[in-house]
Amino acid sequence: MVLGLALLIFALMFLLSNRGAAAPDAFVPGTYVSTIILNDKPVTVRVTVSESEILAIYMSDMAEIQRVFYPLFEPSMYDLANEVLRYQSAHIDPATDYPVTTGILQQAIQAALDVAVAD
Repeated sequence: MVLGLALLIFALMFLLSNRGAAAPDAFVPGTYVSTIILNDKPVTVRVTVSESEILAIYMSDMAEIQRVFYPLFEPSMYDLANEVLRYQSAHIDPATDYPVTTGILQQAIQAALDVAVAD
């Protein structure tokens, strides 16, 4: 009985002492990429992370022809990147008038984050 009480007290102390502890490191720091194919050409989505947060998200390698045929990708990426950085997650329901475009970008961001996750 005394042993059970001691274990209960130890468990409570352990739980209460870890209550305010920081979350474990979630990412391996670096820049991770994912690719979207638009008009048979790749567009790279780059996500930069630290150990504990998403730092930057941007597209690169978008050709002029892609900008002409897919004019919503750049403004949608800008809006989505701001929301992901704000909430620190790609698992958000972004407010957008372009759900298909935003969904494609969101999947690309999540694919890069999946690679960045620490084991």
